[in-house]
Amino acid sequence: MVKRLFYQYVLKRTSTYVLGIVVTSIFFERTYDYLCESIFEWINDGRLWMHIKHRYENPPLVQNVENKILSPGLQDNLKKEVSIEKKTD
Repeated sequence: MVKRLFYQYVLKRTSTYVLGIVVTSIFFERTYDYLCESIFEWINDGRLWMHIKHRYENPPLVQNVENKILSPGLQDNLKKEVSIEKKTD
């Protein structure tokens, strides 16, 4: 019964047959890509950018600025932030 329905609605017409092939290949491609990506991440756990980016993207905040020696770029950024805060107050 399933074979007859499958033949009648999918294989009998070329357009539905091609559509079935396209849809099947899309699902297969997505599944295969997800599986390969998961295996790659499992093998390289702890070495990928998504695992270590927190170390480099968000530097720790300096609480007591007066007693710390800061790089010139960070000092400029701090001066800009302080001047913006003063203007808005």
